[in-house]
Parts: sequence; structure tokens; C-alpha cells
Amino acid sequence: MSGESGQPEAGPSHAGLDWPNPDRNRAGVPGGVIRRAGSQGPRSWIQKVLEQIMDSPRQCVTPSEVVPVTVLAVQRYLLEDEPRDTVPKPPLYCYDVTISDGVYQEKCYLDPSLNSLVYQNILKVGIQMRISRVSCLYNEKRIGQGILCIDNVHCGETSDSISLETPFRNRAHQEKPERPLRGGKSHYLALWNNEDPYGDIWLTDKQPEEHNFSDTKIISLSHLEMTWTNRRNFPALLVRILHKSKLRYYGKPDKKMIGPYQTFLEVADSSGTVSVIMWNALCPEWYKSLRVGLVLLLQDYSVKKSYPFRIQPVPVDPQIKLISTMEICLNLRDPPTNIIIIPEKQVKPEWRLPFKSPIYHKVRTG
Repeated sequence: MSGESGQPEAGPSHAGLDWPNPDRNRAGVPGGVIRRAGSQGPRSWIQKVLEQIMDSPRQCVTPSEVVPVTVLAVQRYLLEDEPRDTVPKPPLYCYDVTISDGVYQEKCYLDPSLNSLVYQNILKVGIQMRISRVSCLYNEKRIGQGILCIDNVHCGETSDSISLETPFRNRAHQEKPERPLRGGKSHYLALWNNEDPYGDIWLTDKQPEEHNFSDTKIISLSHLEMTWTNRRNFPALLVRILHKSKLRYYGKPDKKMIGPYQTFLEVADSSGTVSVIMWNALCPEWYKSLRVGLVLLLQDYSVKKSYPFRIQPVPVDPQIKLISTMEICLNLRDPPTNIIIIPEKQVKPEWRLPFKSPIYHKVRTG
């Protein structure tokens, strides 16, 4: 396969093979565990394949010995367009496959021609497979680095036992957070859809914290609706979550965005209910910690005119005013939103926040 260009410099998990310079001692490579002499214990099949590739002028070989390896992980991500691509391609979802030979683990790139094996759930976690052709993809921005690519494979039966105790041959692959081998994406997607949060970038440890309201100016949603167009700075909002949508992923191959996610919250105070849109990298930080019923203090948010054709959850309760002329936007920057979960024990009756989430149905507005 052809070499790869345009790989990012940052992020240790972008490293694959530790590829020595021609004039370097091949018995050891800094940052990896490649050894030719004096090794103790059983020989690693992965190690032997890497050495065979290093000895091949084409860096594309049929292993001299084909043995079963166990699949420990199958991880999906969206591959960005590379600089040499002049014609936009449809979204290309790629897969990194982590294998173990009983001595080492190795994270490998699956050639896209084999993606159908994942679609059909033939190549999956727990099976044993035999790899009959491998190659190296160069990382041209990191001298001496490459990625092991699986070009041909035969998938077998499910293994009787799976051990995660074997170490990674490349120590960079076990560092957190995990990153895809190729492209500039900073995270993996769920295997079968783009809406479920997946991976270690999704935090879950946001806890309520008591807040001193003596110096905090609060504005009601109805007052904000009447005055937001004439304001440059907005006072804090004190609201309860009534509804949380599923995640929406809008990543595209030609857009280099960190965390291209979006989620909608419906929140309310005593004066009405409004839509809140959480954007991008704020979603991995907060999405799994937010749930219906929590009371939030929102500061440093932005306000914009509502999109007229969005499907909105609408409360059946006629006592709650629906504010549909504006939306609250939460971002990690521009401005950086400050979100605080208020403990229920600190919620005062005079705030008159709704106690329970009303029943919702969906309608198209506009």
C-alpha cells in the first residue's frame, strides 16, 4: 500500500512501528521494545513479523509463519482527507484492530478493503484470526515511525479465553487518552453508530458543588428573552434540566474539528423553558454527567436566534411557557461557558424551579 502523508505530530498513540534509521543499531529502538539478540522467554510472532518487514525492501510481506492471534479490540473512527486528495471522498470510517500473540499486543490499521468483515460482525473482539499479509504505513511527519497494516486475514472461531495481561509492544499504545493510529481525530467512535459516547474522553465525574449566590446576578428566562438582543453580557441562569437529547456527531473528513458533537437540553425556571445547545469538546466533558432533574447554574453562555425548523420537545403542561425565539449556546470557548451542578439540598423553594419533568411530545416549529 502507498505511504501516508499529513500525519499529525502530536499525540503518542499516533505512533505505530518504531522504525529505526538505517545507521542505527537495529537491536534496540528508543520508545519501543524491538530486540534481536539476548531476548528471554517465548518469541513474539508480532516481533518476528516486524523484523521481517524491516528486512524487506518493499515493507509489504507475507509472514514466513502464520499463527493465530487474538483480537482484543476493534475501534472505529472517521479518517480525514489527506492533503494530496483534491477530490472530496465520501466519509471513510477506518478501523484499528488490537491483536495479541500471547507475548505482545499491537494496535494495527485494518486495510479498508477488509472493512466488510467488521460490517458483517465476522472480525470482532474475541476471535482468533490468521494474518497472511502485512505492510507498513509511514508517518512522514514523525521520522522513524510507522503503522502496522493488516492487508489480508482469515477470521476463525471465538477464543476460549482472552487475556489482557500481555503488554503492548509499543508503549505509546497504552497511554491515555487513546487516539486513532491515522488522521488527526482525537478520539474513537462507537462501533455501530455515531451517537453513543465511547472511549476515555467521555468524563463521568462531574459532581454537584455548593455555590455562594451572594455575588451572583441571576436573570430569568423570560426576562432574558425580552432583553438579550440589547445585551452584550448575560447574567447567570439558574435552571433545571427537563430533557436531554441523544448526541449528534457532525464530523466530516474535510473538517479538522476537535470533538464535533452537539446535544440539546431543555431547561426551565419559574418563567419558562428554553433549548440549550452544548457544542463540541464541551460534550465529552459534560454529557455523561448531566441528567434530567439536575439544577444547573450557567454562566458565560451565548444567546442566538432559534433555528426555526428544528424539532423541539414541547411540554404538555400549559403552565410552562415555551420560549422559542432564542437558544442558549454552551461552548468551551467564545465565551468559555461555566457550568455548575447545584446540590438539590441547596435548592430553595423561592426559586420556584419545576420539580419534575413534564411529559414531552415532539413537534416541528416554524
